Amino acid sequence: MATATALDGALSQAERAYLVGQFYEAEVLYHQLLGDLPQDSHLFPQALRGRGLALHELGRLHDAEQQLRRILIACRHEPVGERVVDALGRLAEAVCEQERWFEAEALAREAVRRGESALGQRHEATLSALLALGRVLSRTAPAESEPWIRETREAIARALGRSHPVTWTAQQLLVTTLRALGRWDEAEQAADDLIVMREHHQGAGHPYTLRARCDLALILHAAGKQHEASAAADFVLDVSVQALDPDHPYLVRIRRDHAAVTGR
Repeated sequence: MATATALDGALSQAERAYLVGQFYEAEVLYHQLLGDLPQDSHLFPQALRGRGLALHELGRLHDAEQQLRRILIACRHEPVGERVVDALGRLAEAVCEQERWFEAEALAREAVRRGESALGQRHEATLSALLALGRVLSRTAPAESEPWIRETREAIARALGRSHPVTWTAQQLLVTTLRALGRWDEAEQAADDLIVMREHHQGAGHPYTLRARCDLALILHAAGKQHEASAAADFVLDVSVQALDPDHPYLVRIRRDHAAVTGR
């Protein structure tokens, strides 16, 4: 039986792997930790959450959904709090990625409602739930949701600061929405701003920074700026090959998008 200190250390190791973008390693570590933890441990919901997020990044959306639903079961006897609101919001995102729009929107709105009621409008979990709702709306009604997404991004920045990861995620959602609307100049500027944020705080080789650079290459390509797009795509592929493992899911995507931009 692992000691409490060892379990805390294992959780910290898994969290570090996730934060630096080592999603395969994080998923394995969380999975091992869940096998060692009693289900009544206070660490159990944290490990479920971590594994769910890692699975999401790996594209294993159904498995991610199941982990997040287990959090809600594990917390069913608790008062509504941060863990429940966070799990509902993350679950909404996993369901959204599976294109179950109505269910995803209902989950996100429930997360926002509970967050505002139990935690307040400026709490990180409530703001993350708002972002989950924005993610759903950006897929189902991008034109109508774009002003709301901008407003939500600013609300998050005011509450949490511009150096907070949730603020960067909100900026990423704005880039995605502007790109879907074909508003290339605005999308390019938003992507440039996001790259600056992520590179400064997370590093040039972090998967999220590389994804932002890849998105910029796709935006330039769609805007007809082919020379700039090809240069951007070549750059991000070169950095990604050096920074990521050969089977990293982000490198797989970057290779695919590089081919789409350059024809090579």
